[in-house]
Amino acid sequence: MKSICLILFFLCAKLVQAHEPELSNLMIYEQNGKYFLVIKSSLTAFEGEIEYLFGKNSYKTPEEFQLLVIKHLQNNCLVIINDDTFKLSNPKVVLGHETTVFAELLNAPKKFNSIYVKNTLFKDMPNNMCELILSLKDLPQKQYILSKGNEYEVKLKVENGNWTVLKSSFKTPKLLFLFILSIVASVVLIIKLSKKKNSSNNGI
Repeated sequence: MKSICLILFFLCAKLVQAHEPELSNLMIYEQNGKYFLVIKSSLTAFEGEIEYLFGKNSYKTPEEFQLLVIKHLQNNCLVIINDDTFKLSNPKVVLGHETTVFAELLNAPKKFNSIYVKNTLFKDMPNNMCELILSLKDLPQKQYILSKGNEYEVKLKVENGNWTVLKSSFKTPKLLFLFILSIVASVVLIIKLSKKKNSSNNGI
């Protein structure tokens, strides 16, 4: 099930970012007892933020650009679990038309009571939105939209095995429908491919 969630995450990211550089994805997930954070957006979005904050001549090589992206990540992405702040460790940047940033949440607790996420990596881009996806052990998957309307932050609490929003001034952004459409399209595509595969297997 977790692998399906990851496939959906990356598929949705490709569908959305191919059309809108203002859109990004942030996923926090558990794998083999470890917790990771992944952020995906277009290279254009990362370049725009880095050049706006550090200047157009702030880097000359891909390696220098990656270091600036990591610095920007550490200054603009905050994760608090059970009221403890967690450092984004071993960050890595994979450059491409669709750029991905990976980091590990070291020593994350086995049981989540609450989580606070703030992501202002692309706050300087007009109409920026970030789809937050939580895929954690023993908890239902949670999706939430971070935008200027809620100051790119949300605090969630676990109650009776489900996520409950504690802090957010959420206002429905205009581009929310694009996210929803992309997710629905991805799910429908996977279901159709699964049915087609099953039909082919039955016909053998």
